[in-house]
Amino acid sequence: MLAVERLSRNFGGLRALDDVSLAVRDGEILGLIGPNGAGKTTLFNVVTGFLRPTAGRVRFRGEEITRWPADRVTARGVARTFQNIRLFREMPAVENVVVGGHVRTRATLLDALAHTRTHRDEESAGRVRARALLALVGLDGRETTPAGALAYGDQRRLEIARALATRPALLLLDEPAAGMNAAETEALMQLIRRLRDELGLTILLIEHDMKLVMGVCDRVAVLNFGRKIAEGSPEEVRRDPTVIEAYLGRRAERRAPVAVRAGEVVLAVEHLRAGYARGDVLHGVSLEVRAGQIATLIGANGAGKSTLLRTISGLLRPRAGQIRLGHVAIGGAAPDRIVGLGVAHVPEGRQILARLTVEENLRAGAYARRDRDIERDLATLSERFPVLRERRAQPAGTLSGGEQQMLAIARGLMARPRLLMLDEPSLGLAPQFVDRVFEVVLGVQADGVPILLVEQNAQLALETAHWGYVLESGRIATQGSADRLLGDAAVQRAYLG
Repeated sequence: MLAVERLSRNFGGLRALDDVSLAVRDGEILGLIGPNGAGKTTLFNVVTGFLRPTAGRVRFRGEEITRWPADRVTARGVARTFQNIRLFREMPAVENVVVGGHVRTRATLLDALAHTRTHRDEESAGRVRARALLALVGLDGRETTPAGALAYGDQRRLEIARALATRPALLLLDEPAAGMNAAETEALMQLIRRLRDELGLTILLIEHDMKLVMGVCDRVAVLNFGRKIAEGSPEEVRRDPTVIEAYLGRRAERRAPVAVRAGEVVLAVEHLRAGYARGDVLHGVSLEVRAGQIATLIGANGAGKSTLLRTISGLLRPRAGQIRLGHVAIGGAAPDRIVGLGVAHVPEGRQILARLTVEENLRAGAYARRDRDIERDLATLSERFPVLRERRAQPAGTLSGGEQQMLAIARGLMARPRLLMLDEPSLGLAPQFVDRVFEVVLGVQADGVPILLVEQNAQLALETAHWGYVLESGRIATQGSADRLLGDAAVQRAYLG
């Protein structure tokens, strides 16, 4: 039904898709998986006309649609949902679905203005079909509820209903289970099967929940750094050494963290529940970080790792549970107070202040301090990060990705933290910069600063840490010494099902 042939897409010097070919057979469910930044959503955007490829072509039912605009692709029979929900939040659920069906209507703008019979009949039929689709996806009885008032999982289902209103032959689902709990995910699996078996749809599915992928897909294709690295049955893909390495990383000889005896508990998280809107992402998470050590939190995309760090640092309020820094309860405290108490959070994506200079970024890291040692600490960090000393007057946005990551860590250290939290410090970096960043991480730990490290590369994280926690669907699936977890099959199951 769908053929992607040698597809490439560049963004400046970044090749997001690199000579990718795959075929989706009529009536099958094909899973498309891969780590962060693999190119999955970019492929969806090219297929559905939101992006034009740099090279290659796309054929649907034998017809080339490579450079068609998105509305024409939809009218031809290709519908999609989005990774980030794109509903009309103030409109009732039924109206959101009716909007999706407009691609199949014949009434013109003049018909709508004149309220002609053609317009009235199509509007009536569209509402009847919209209500039927809401019932199909499990939203019957919520037709008049504004989309923004629905629970997160229900909003995901509403997006599917809206896509179905276009009457597609091929449905592309981009992370439909994101933010869903276990029961909602199981119901989604059943819905996806019904869409194929009862409606005759062909489905291409991006999803990070490997239990869903392995449980519902006929075949699975794997992308990594824009290239297809594997394709086959779910079981074949799960066992493929190349896929395992893409998700877990490669064992390497790196400097081990300084061996220290476990000291007092610096951070304690107990039975934490937190999330977004009406949906929980974390379900009773408990962990601790001890003085002088690196604790790492690993798990597949969407497991809740970044949500946990955001909750600890006060960017999200916990719904239940406790967070303590030493003997001080910080759960629900304002972010500036948590920073003042000694928690430094280096977020995913670095989030440096691009228009400020390197030195101004570093000084911003010390905004909560009231001591007189800021100048001395700037000098110390200049010795630890020579590249930042050389570029201290340069706008931070002009640094390379690796240099920006160094700056983000140094900015965190300017707060003189009692605890440093690092979220995906290797994300998007070339291998040589990854090694340099983790040398810095080990140096910080050797100086006595405890670290909570979130890292997608499980091998790298466990080689760096003293203790590890494996997060799966918002729950701690297993924990133990980092050395033991390096060979634990539970780690691979958390990533690949």
